[in-house]
Amino acid sequence: MRNHRTPRTRTPYTRAVTSVAAAGVLIVPLVPMATAVAMAQPWPHCADASPDSYDKPPPADPGRFGYGVLPAIEGITCLINAERQRLGLRPLSQSAELRNAANKHVTAALAQKWWGPGKNPHQNPRVAGSAEQQIAARIKDAGYCANGRSWAGYEIAYNDWDGEGTPRAAVNWWLNISKGGHAEIIRDPSLTEFGIAPRGGSADPAGVGKSDAGTYVVNLGRCEK
Repeated sequence: MRNHRTPRTRTPYTRAVTSVAAAGVLIVPLVPMATAVAMAQPWPHCADASPDSYDKPPPADPGRFGYGVLPAIEGITCLINAERQRLGLRPLSQSAELRNAANKHVTAALAQKWWGPGKNPHQNPRVAGSAEQQIAARIKDAGYCANGRSWAGYEIAYNDWDGEGTPRAAVNWWLNISKGGHAEIIRDPSLTEFGIAPRGGSADPAGVGKSDAGTYVVNLGRCEK
């Protein structure tokens, strides 16, 4: 949780940071960043991106073929890859399978609205298994690295509103505010691809009806063929 200028508490979530390997599930110990870093400038490949890609919450309805959320996907992509470029790391490429896994989870989260204080946003209460088991199942069921020798995957998420539901706010929280190891995931040199699922609206009941709400699920991974 985090407190904003207003007295109420908001809940942008990126917990249950998990590495999933083909042989099983591994919880990775992560060390929080000692100090925040400045937000990187957008990835040069995104020089023509609209400001809305960064500063406008995604629509609740992704539209036909997901076209409606493409600007938000572009914003998340540009900001994450800008940070990786700043560190001399290879950019992450888009994975349809990881995106499908993320889409499945964000759709369920918005329909059920179980996120909130004391809740694990990665563990659907209507699905069996721990958060780590569910993350692994979502990624595997989406067909990720189906014929690979080994694979690893992570899931991060974010939800906020009233000006904080934008792609820029999500990435800024992951990189500069969270102490749960989310920046370390984004900066992991072993990762090669990701799938991004942004939606307008709140998965936390406290944010229902609030302006400019945004909910984000991102799966990041690597596949060894």
